[in-house]
Amino acid sequence: MFPTEGFLMDISGIDLVHEFVLDDVHRCAYPNGRGVYGVVHCVEGTAEYRFASNECLVIEKGDTLLLSPWAVYSIFTQKAFRHYTVNFMIHREHSRPDILDKPYCLLKKTNAEQFLIRLNKLNNAWKQKSMGYEMLSISHLYALLSLFYFEYKNKQVPSDTVLRLQPAKEYIEQNFKLPITLEDLAKHCNMSITNFRREWQKLHFMTPMQYRDEIKLSHAKEYLISGLYSVDEVAEKCGFESTGYFIVFFKKHVGMTPNQFKKRSITL
Repeated sequence: MFPTEGFLMDISGIDLVHEFVLDDVHRCAYPNGRGVYGVVHCVEGTAEYRFASNECLVIEKGDTLLLSPWAVYSIFTQKAFRHYTVNFMIHREHSRPDILDKPYCLLKKTNAEQFLIRLNKLNNAWKQKSMGYEMLSISHLYALLSLFYFEYKNKQVPSDTVLRLQPAKEYIEQNFKLPITLEDLAKHCNMSITNFRREWQKLHFMTPMQYRDEIKLSHAKEYLISGLYSVDEVAEKCGFESTGYFIVFFKKHVGMTPNQFKKRSITL
């Protein structure tokens, strides 16, 4: 779907970033095209995207959709569809213009944890409107689009590095609540610690422990948003050594306490 010479978008600006719940009362349609590029990531629920070409896509939890400006479609839901949407523009003269040979490109349940991490960072930067937030937001969007292209390419032909590091990635994702060491991860990949650390950083742009912490944070947000668990219970379920440490960790990464995040999510 993408050209073989690579994927390049020179972002000129962001039009919208939000987390939104669409139900059967608030259906929406783009009969004349959406006019801007868009990323949609489903957090909960399902939605059916019906395109002018008569193609239909069912978007479910963990799916990420990249939409072109000329995409003509309607969205239909049978129950609440909670999702992130990012609308943005590009400098077409500095970009490869035909990055999509269809109005959309869909990744089904691919690395949803990392998409949520980047979307949370982007959403927080956009909402806080701190000094320089546009540049910060665009930097997070570049990271998001880079991940999208990376995952799409690896769906086609996984690179040798991806395959070598996959056992460690899966181990972190399945055991993020437990103590994890670099030695453990390197052994899972049959690599030296030095080589493993270097290859992991080159591929993921963060350390393995930062990756583990981002997964813990993503799960914590999901538990808080559900409204089913207290802050103490979330801390325990996500493997934090104490509630106090969890609160400090959460505020450092999100900019608010778990309780503040929980109350804000209820009002969305």
